Amino acid sequence: MVTLSAWQNLAHLIEANLVDLASNYHQVLRETLFSSRATIRPSMLKSIASDEVNALKDFFSQSTFSALNHGEHLYQTGLSEQTVLRLGQVTRQFFIARLEGDQIAAALEAIDTYQGSIIQGYIQAQEKSILREQERIRSALQTAIGRYTVEIKEIEAMALKATEANEFKTRFIARIGHELRTPVGAMLGLTEMLQAGIYGPLTPEQKDLTQRIINKAIVLKEIFAELLDQSQIESGKLRLKQEEFSPRVLVEAVHSNYLPLALQKGLSMQVTANSGLPGTVIGDRVRIEQVITNLVVNAIKFTEKGSITIRAYTASATHWGIEVKDTGIGIAQEHLSYIFEPFRQTDETSGRKYGGVGLGLAIVQQLVMAMRGTVEVKSKFGQGTIFTVTLPLQLVL
Repeated sequence: MVTLSAWQNLAHLIEANLVDLASNYHQVLRETLFSSRATIRPSMLKSIASDEVNALKDFFSQSTFSALNHGEHLYQTGLSEQTVLRLGQVTRQFFIARLEGDQIAAALEAIDTYQGSIIQGYIQAQEKSILREQERIRSALQTAIGRYTVEIKEIEAMALKATEANEFKTRFIARIGHELRTPVGAMLGLTEMLQAGIYGPLTPEQKDLTQRIINKAIVLKEIFAELLDQSQIESGKLRLKQEEFSPRVLVEAVHSNYLPLALQKGLSMQVTANSGLPGTVIGDRVRIEQVITNLVVNAIKFTEKGSITIRAYTASATHWGIEVKDTGIGIAQEHLSYIFEPFRQTDETSGRKYGGVGLGLAIVQQLVMAMRGTVEVKSKFGQGTIFTVTLPLQLVL
């Protein structure tokens, strides 16, 4: 929680560095000018940079300033999504370079609130613009039908525009996820360098703080990856590869990658591959590994004590299977019907305690279905869960 005095100190810090911060904003605006809409001209950049500094100062001064309204203003000004995100990155770098210890955490917490409202306002303004465009298209279509015999190609073109507008949210999520992964990756790398002592030894408290930043950055990267996967699946752009790989080697690799995470929680984790399992099969190795990984991570997350077992086996003459079994908290019967739905979790309490956005199992099911397989779950509340994935058996000839 950021105290009132901390907010005032941050406002004073901005006041003392107005020129430097405005210069940094101006540089970002110059670098991303051509990604913005045509309404932006080079002569406007200094004024926009100055407005950004004043907006940040007003926010920390706790005036009547609304970050949500400012986000709408940035869209109306003509700034691109890339520019808005880059400005937020510069703001974070500004405070990180000038603050120390807990002051950095407090500043970043406030900036996250500020930037979240900015992005929300920007999205709202963009959606309003699209709705206005849709209304304009509908009105134009009605006028054309009333006055003229419209050619089929013109109708198809307008219908395509309406479809693109309806798909906007999926595309925007994909873009935001892609743009945010870069600054998060940079933040993760810099924090790991700090923790490694490249810039000098850290105190135990500083090491604890940097580790918490690293943990949160890793969670963010995983969320962005899930959002990108979900948008790719929804847009029909998922492409599966066909390559030779060893099922045994694949499940052993997943086991090796996540055994340290299980051991960290005091869990045991075993992997088995039945003797009848073929040495080599054909399929999308990367996506199958993603399916197994999601199930294993899910098992570790929801298991407080006991064990996790990964098993690969021949299910039939035409299919092979992967089973992930845990001794975790289990799933209540009434929740089993919707656990594979996107953005759904068993309840709000689990979401707050264990984190995530509720996409892991949805992506598992959609990937398995795309590979013409099936995924089943058996669970009893408080007694653990078994996920079973069955995939077509394509042998190397």
